[in-house]
Amino acid sequence: MNLQQIAETNKILEITIGSHLYGTNTAISDQDYSGVFLPTKEFIFGFQQVREVNFSTIDKTPAGKNTQNAIDYKLYEFRKFVQLALDNNPNILEHLFVNDDNIIYINEIGKLLLSKRRQFLHKGLIKKFKGYALSQKHKMVIRSNNYYELENAYQYLKDYTEQKKLLIELQEKKLPFLKYNKDYCIIGDLNLQKGIFVKKAVNMLAERLSKVGNRKNLVTKYGYDTKFGSHLIRLLLQCKELLSTSNLVFPLAYRERILEIKQGNWTIKELLDYAEELENEIDKLAATTDLPNKSNFDEIEQLTISIMENHLCHQH
Repeated sequence: MNLQQIAETNKILEITIGSHLYGTNTAISDQDYSGVFLPTKEFIFGFQQVREVNFSTIDKTPAGKNTQNAIDYKLYEFRKFVQLALDNNPNILEHLFVNDDNIIYINEIGKLLLSKRRQFLHKGLIKKFKGYALSQKHKMVIRSNNYYELENAYQYLKDYTEQKKLLIELQEKKLPFLKYNKDYCIIGDLNLQKGIFVKKAVNMLAERLSKVGNRKNLVTKYGYDTKFGSHLIRLLLQCKELLSTSNLVFPLAYRERILEIKQGNWTIKELLDYAEELENEIDKLAATTDLPNKSNFDEIEQLTISIMENHLCHQH
């Protein structure tokens, strides 16, 4: 059997994730799935290793955006999943608190895993959720004028014949998208060292532009990427919910708020002010939450050993 067949045959859980799980899906939302499978003895005792198996189907529009036919589908190897859950990875915790309507497949082992969901939770989730939220904040804040400067600079510099010239050597050209001060060459919202090669600057510009991805129309229309903005607020609200209740309920009670942001109905100031308010609330909840400092590692480890032993005993 190939990897996909092994994962599918030994699957213990498969769920719908993303907007359909949150309750923020629209008529054009694509489908995302995820789950967990148990490894066979070859992957436990042999030289082969597998951490996850990807079943995704790629289908994009000419503009590079996923179509409704695009499917994101991944199964995590059981022990990898448990490790990520112990680390309170936000994407993984969602599996443990999934509602019945979004469970596509589950067996008795999967039910046992979900029954232990609260044993995984600990205060470390604050750092994880805030860290994920911060990454969304960095990705969303690229104003339209900055975008055009970055794009124009990238298009010019990538075709520049002398890639080993230094950025400082281009100052005399007085290019409108390259601004210089005492220390830096400023392009959009990037401050680049004046002494770097043009080739390195091109790579840095490409990386920055990749964070806008195929949603530049959102950036130029609203001043920020509304999808990343909605993820920022969702993550902070989920963190607050977990700290307050030791639970995560789907579909999200605040899904209308998330959808409003995703649809561009919030200004960037409203969004960032609200994010700051939520972060302050999370900091206060950190002192009063019932969550322990650490997960119940010993119980989870014994559960993992028991499940793995039982699985191996029943393998042919």
